[in-house]
Amino acid sequence: MTSPREHVDESDLHAFVDGELDAENRRRIENHLHDHAEDAALVEGWRRQNAALRAAFAQTVKEPLPAGLRTAAVTSLTRSFGSGVNWARFSPSKGASLRAMRRSDTSRRPPRRPAIVMSLLTLLAGAVVAGAALLAFTGPASPPSAPQRVMIEPPGLVAHAQLAYLTFAQDLRPVEIGADRKAELASWLGERAGFGRLPNLADVGLELVGGRLVPGVISPAGLLIYQSVAGARAALYFERAGGERPSAPPKTAPGLAAVEWRAAGFAFILIGPLTAETARAAAESAAAQASR
Repeated sequence: MTSPREHVDESDLHAFVDGELDAENRRRIENHLHDHAEDAALVEGWRRQNAALRAAFAQTVKEPLPAGLRTAAVTSLTRSFGSGVNWARFSPSKGASLRAMRRSDTSRRPPRRPAIVMSLLTLLAGAVVAGAALLAFTGPASPPSAPQRVMIEPPGLVAHAQLAYLTFAQDLRPVEIGADRKAELASWLGERAGFGRLPNLADVGLELVGGRLVPGVISPAGLLIYQSVAGARAALYFERAGGERPSAPPKTAPGLAAVEWRAAGFAFILIGPLTAETARAAAESAAAQASR
């Protein structure tokens, strides 16, 4: 910590430049300038300024003051300071006068006011940001938007039956229970899908391969797989009817034919690579057996 004795202010520097210090204080200032390059540069500038002023006014000081100007100056200064005016005080060769002329040089010191202003502005900006963050976290939350109801249109029965057919008809395991276990298959489908009859379509050239349970549009559905002598497979899809009307004519993929009807509270779709005549005949036979 700097002791009052060691503290050096601007007046000390001026007195040092003007040669007004005793030997002890001069050494003190010299030590200070050795450790403070900024003040040493300032002192050196003042010394150069003193030399320039002395050189500029050296000749003028030697000239006698005009009588009229001397009288006016004496009158004015006497009015201001009394009769004991010492002209030497206003000579540029003296430290006091030079010191007054050097006052503007103090602006060479790094300005401290802008730094203080910048600090205050930084604190103010921080306070604004903190206030905005606090308001964002504690302010009233915006009301939740009303839930939007998205209506998903289920695929039609024919499209659903076609998907089941394309998924399982050509699979290596197209059915879960084969035709050799008709009783078990009928019981299982009757329990899960609600319809346990297995229409015999042999009269139209289609032999039962077996059946499986598949997801339906509104309930579990049954899928019976039939196969022709040529190896073409057709399917009879059924599930509980939901009150919808059969689409006429049903749209299918190229190469497939489909016939849709309603009977005994169920929707039936016969689908496969069949001719129109075969598909209609197979559908009529299945519908007759389902209605018994």
